[in-house]
Amino acid sequence: MARELSERDRNILKKLVPEFEDLQSQGIDLEYMNILPPVANHHSKDEKDFEGRLNRLSAEDMKYISDLILDGSESLSCLYPEFAEVYFTVAEKKLSSEAADQLREAYESGEGSCG
Repeated sequence: MARELSERDRNILKKLVPEFEDLQSQGIDLEYMNILPPVANHHSKDEKDFEGRLNRLSAEDMKYISDLILDGSESLSCLYPEFAEVYFTVAEKKLSSEAADQLREAYESGEGSCG
């Protein structure tokens, strides 16, 4: 679901995409309506790069994003399966296997749109 990113969302995006600030300083303003799809689909070179970016997040940030996914506010359905699996793996490490299972179910059911 497309939404206007909150200040917290933008701060998380800056952790995931540190080059984001460089782009903004060059006058390039990127307006994203989700956190994970642009990080996975536009800024990550591959699954390993995506995993490295996710590992920069605290467990609290991962829980925040995961809660947004589960309530339908954050899109996970736009990620390629390989990238979604990386997210589940990191969520399992930082949160719990139960959280990863819930996220996997949400992904497989197609919850959340590519906004």
